[in-house]
Amino acid sequence: MAVRHEVEDLIRRGNIFYWRPRIPAAFIQCPPGSRLSLTLHCSDHRKAQIIGRKLNTRLAELKMQSQENMSKQQLQKLFEHERDRELERLDDISTMAKRNGRGADVMEMELDLEAGWAYQLLAKFGTRSDLSLEENCPGLAFLLKSGIPISHIEAIRANYRAELSIARSAGFEDAIRRLIYNFDIPDTALNRERAMSKIFEGRAAALLDIYERHELVDRSLSEFTVNSRADDPVAEVKATAVEPASFAAPLQSENGREASGKASKRQEGEQRVVAVSDFEQECEKLIANMGKEWEPATARDAMSLVRMFKSVLAEHGVEHSGQIEQYHIGRLRQHFNDIPTDWGRSSRMRAMSAIELRAEGDRLRKAAEATGTKAKVGLSTGTIRKHFGNLQHFLKHVRGHGFDVADWSFEGLRPKKPKAGLIRLQQYKPSPQDIAPIFASPIYTGSLDCRRGRKKPGRHIFHDALYYLPILFTYLGARRNEFAGLAVDDVEQDPNGLVIQLRTNALRRLKNAQSHRTLPVPDELVRLGFVQYHAAIKQLGYEALFPDLFSDRTRNDPGDLFYDTFTPIMQEALGENMWKRSLHALRHGMADTLKQAGVPTEVIDDISGRLSEGSETNTRYTNPAGLPLMRSALTKYPVITATIEPAPLQLLPWVENKQAPPWARKGKA
Repeated sequence: MAVRHEVEDLIRRGNIFYWRPRIPAAFIQCPPGSRLSLTLHCSDHRKAQIIGRKLNTRLAELKMQSQENMSKQQLQKLFEHERDRELERLDDISTMAKRNGRGADVMEMELDLEAGWAYQLLAKFGTRSDLSLEENCPGLAFLLKSGIPISHIEAIRANYRAELSIARSAGFEDAIRRLIYNFDIPDTALNRERAMSKIFEGRAAALLDIYERHELVDRSLSEFTVNSRADDPVAEVKATAVEPASFAAPLQSENGREASGKASKRQEGEQRVVAVSDFEQECEKLIANMGKEWEPATARDAMSLVRMFKSVLAEHGVEHSGQIEQYHIGRLRQHFNDIPTDWGRSSRMRAMSAIELRAEGDRLRKAAEATGTKAKVGLSTGTIRKHFGNLQHFLKHVRGHGFDVADWSFEGLRPKKPKAGLIRLQQYKPSPQDIAPIFASPIYTGSLDCRRGRKKPGRHIFHDALYYLPILFTYLGARRNEFAGLAVDDVEQDPNGLVIQLRTNALRRLKNAQSHRTLPVPDELVRLGFVQYHAAIKQLGYEALFPDLFSDRTRNDPGDLFYDTFTPIMQEALGENMWKRSLHALRHGMADTLKQAGVPTEVIDDISGRLSEGSETNTRYTNPAGLPLMRSALTKYPVITATIEPAPLQLLPWVENKQAPPWARKGKA
């Protein structure tokens, strides 16, 4: 458990001290309320006090000062960091070479020198130049002037080409941005170029400092070191005890020497790990890999889980994937029980650390005990199952890319799926009589105006998503996004009337293969002017059948927007009889009403876009129910919209004038 110390922002976990300050609001690129987390790698409280006070002073200075360019000290800091990191790694390689009996191998030394001069070219000429290292190339002239033997030019070229390709990648530039951010350097093009140059200089300095690392090599055996300046270090290199920061890991290529095609094997026992600070980037890669298999909402849930897991790991001092133990998975499970149920809906709570979030949950519990109410603390079993499913996906992604991760188990942690009998009881199935009051609301009888007055009685009847979608959901029982995301071209005419083609379009995808189906347009919808509405929207040139649910300024979920707009109207109409999961319940209500009327469940499933299970006939040997059979089945649902009087077509003003909807806002840059 973390214990606060007398020095501000200093805490102790076990016998190790950590510095965890809240980032000042002046740092506008950081999320509001976020914190830094830095292990001081010491257990002596006096030493920790000194370091903590210095760090607090430095943070206060950065808050007060405006930085535009890197200072000389910052450049030196970057240089020393990259140099010392490379020295430490190469010393390890040298140690392993000695262990394998190659401590005096001249080839080991030459591989280092070839890679070092490749980095020196990148430092001198930058990544925009494309050096051929052939005749009349300034890079070749530089190498020859520095005393590089002709026989090694080809190997240096191979190293240079490989490292240049890495340096030009988007991932390398992102890593540069993270690096200068962690060194408190403003993110400008000039600073990024300077940082890149210093990084290459640091690597070159480390690789070219061969005297101690290859002290057993007979230098007379190499053209590099016989009467040559080619092995002179670029800078005086003195190894210092600098802890390599995890954020710099993406900047490292696998090995400066491996680029030449003469790669040595990985060191025995060496771990290939992902820094916890890079988990979100790995999650982005996972989301990209899943592609169309994941809905945007699924991707958001996965990223939410990774951020939560990252916060729990930081709390326990875990720095990379190789340090994650089964214990930490268990702590995540307990974390789910102790945080506010609606934490994801609050931007304030989303910015909290794991410790702060649990403290907020504890505060809510105490407040509920004082008032005798139930605290909204702890995630539901369904949500926890979803989070563990996403964690399992993330684990497979990390392990599949070759990173070292322990064999985690979710046994005893992930809640079991409810039994079928319990699932049947969980969802209310409204009868036609339960639903009927909705169609007596001002949406259908006349509302005050086209905006906030839609809930109030008046003389205007507008034809839009609020008017037609409740009727469609009631009679056809589709999923929310299936109808909210319909395109104009998805409504077609067949010999027996209008049909709706439910298929993937440019506005939304469908859940699965069985979701693709053709449904008849209910007769009541035609009576209430749907044909005229469809023609008007098509003539205006809209792609979406319900353009009032879309905006060209932001990307939004049309189903979510309809839900947020219609639910208050539904609540007003139903009052205390309002059921949970209001819109989705209409889908269950349609299915239950048809079943009670004797319609076979296989036909109901085909109308609803589900795959009937239980026999080969349903799944393998027959096609979905055809339109005549569907039309016959749907007549079993009572007509509960007969009280609605048809009204002259009236579109929403901004739809008719092709303007941005009133609720639209400009997206963030």
